[in-house]
Amino acid sequence: MEPRFTRGEYFLLEIAVEYEWSISGLIDNELELHLNKKGHGLTRASLLESLYRLLSSGLIYAKNEVDGFLSTYEQIECALNEPPGGIFPAGVEKYTSYGLTQEGGAQWEAFAAPDWEKYIGEMGEGEDESGDELWELICADKEWLERVFESFCFSQQIEVSLASMEWDYIAPWEVTYWKQLEGAHRLRFQPQDKSDAENYERSPPPNPEWYRSLWCVWR
Repeated sequence: MEPRFTRGEYFLLEIAVEYEWSISGLIDNELELHLNKKGHGLTRASLLESLYRLLSSGLIYAKNEVDGFLSTYEQIECALNEPPGGIFPAGVEKYTSYGLTQEGGAQWEAFAAPDWEKYIGEMGEGEDESGDELWELICADKEWLERVFESFCFSQQIEVSLASMEWDYIAPWEVTYWKQLEGAHRLRFQPQDKSDAENYERSPPPNPEWYRSLWCVWR
């Protein structure tokens, strides 16, 4: 049977699919701006009830470095009173976040029907051994990853030499903090800025965010 959630409950699960989320951040006045989407629309009381229902049902966990894992209504209420963004007075370190449990992730998947094969890992940026800029893209579907790579190069107005491109395979792949796939393809490359190059013009492929939006029905 498909799980039943209120809109607010589904919102709370959905925003924590990829990363743990700050509980006090849920009442941040700029929450919609941070997410670039409509907010949960819950009153403080309803938000507290929804969080506790998900927690007591084993669909989410909540924790901080001081108390460890939270389990009571009162602890969740205290977490909502924390300063948004985890900014505390000197000497106070208590930042409460929540995330999906395996069961919570499974119930979210049953409703959202994600295609993890097309999920694009975070576009990482770093340096190679010589200190040169190095980017990487990860996806279980290699053909899909190649399309995203082309789109990324166009949108960022960069070119990549074939010599700098390195493919490998990661097994297993920790897609998120709660989800693991059998493996995924990883592409590492060194970009070269071509935004000011003379006569730089190509037929634009879809924006990379378009590809990212297709991995899940309900986002």
